[in-house]
Amino acid sequence: MDNLSKAKEEVIRFSEHITAWFKGEERVAAAGSEGVLQRISPDFRMVSPNGVRRDRQDLASWLPATFGQYPEMRITIKDMQGYATQHHALLTYTEIQHDGTNENTRYSSAVFIREGEQMVWLNLWEMP
Repeated sequence: MDNLSKAKEEVIRFSEHITAWFKGEERVAAAGSEGVLQRISPDFRMVSPNGVRRDRQDLASWLPATFGQYPEMRITIKDMQGYATQHHALLTYTEIQHDGTNENTRYSSAVFIREGEQMVWLNLWEMP
């Protein structure tokens, strides 16, 4: 599979995993927050929709408080486009979150780096 396809697959895999985390599903509980972060680079950086800059450690600190907090969470990914080289991929996509009460749309741009056969999250920008 080419790097662009792998990066797209990773966005879908991550959205499914984080949805299960927010819902409090048993299948993700055993691996803990490190299970959610397994394909997040140690050098990861992001800018959240409110402009706050975060790194991997910030996410690791935030995740435990969110486990099971949104039992009706659904995340839909659409309009995924991108470009890839032998070592990187850049994707843009729309993420729509439904938590049972509110709907939240984010426009995202993500950079992935190749580690072995996997594409790993390096950078993420999310805009409202």
